[in-house]
Amino acid sequence: MGLSALALCFLAAGLCLPSEWTSLGSLSQVSVLRRAATLRAVYGFHPYCGRHICRGVLIHPQWVLTAAHCCSWFPRGHSPTVALGAHSLSKNEPMKQTFKIKRLVPFSKSPASHDIMLVKLHTSAELNKHVQLLQPRSKNYIRDGTKCQVTGWGVPSPDLLKPSDTLQEVTVSAISRKRCNSQSCYNQNPVITRDMMDSCQGDSGGPLVCKGVFHAIVSGGHKCGIANKPGIYTLLTKKYQSWIKSKLAPSSAN
Repeated sequence: MGLSALALCFLAAGLCLPSEWTSLGSLSQVSVLRRAATLRAVYGFHPYCGRHICRGVLIHPQWVLTAAHCCSWFPRGHSPTVALGAHSLSKNEPMKQTFKIKRLVPFSKSPASHDIMLVKLHTSAELNKHVQLLQPRSKNYIRDGTKCQVTGWGVPSPDLLKPSDTLQEVTVSAISRKRCNSQSCYNQNPVITRDMMDSCQGDSGGPLVCKGVFHAIVSGGHKCGIANKPGIYTLLTKKYQSWIKSKLAPSSAN
């Protein structure tokens, strides 16, 4: 998914309020907070033809957290790669690190209800000032009105088909889950659950950061930038945190 210029919605805390996206500019202009939420930890899936598909978060030198529905976008006959430390999709930046994927580990076979997946890299990433870990923190609820940031290379407008070449950022405000389930928003279809929480094509799997803390990943929604059809996020609850820890444990991480 990509950055919507109209509305976003946390499916775990719900949000459907206006937002505006902005470019993060050159690397020298990116603040420490923004880098921590984007360049340090974020990757993009790229098939060999170089088209950006999804985003994710480096939570371990050899593991990336992303959205499970990204699997459906992988082109048949081509294995996607993971790029770390990128700011521009087209430029040959010296800080970029590219990896083949060793295996995919979805939480369940149903992305509709559990849109979260782990990606194991073939080799470990080299951690530096451009590629660093971003550890998730469990959260069962995000207070109404909380300001959060989403970053990505997704399309900057619902009227555009091409993703942004440079990293973008949008600030959103949380509202109640009750409103997200109301007739004016999703009308219980899908039901906004505790494990869910907008963005647009190209941002799926990217992090949602609230007050500097990584709490959720971009999931889905009804297209993007549609009034009263806010985007959907997967909130990193204790259930998901426990699953992540179990998969990263030495006994099961091979």
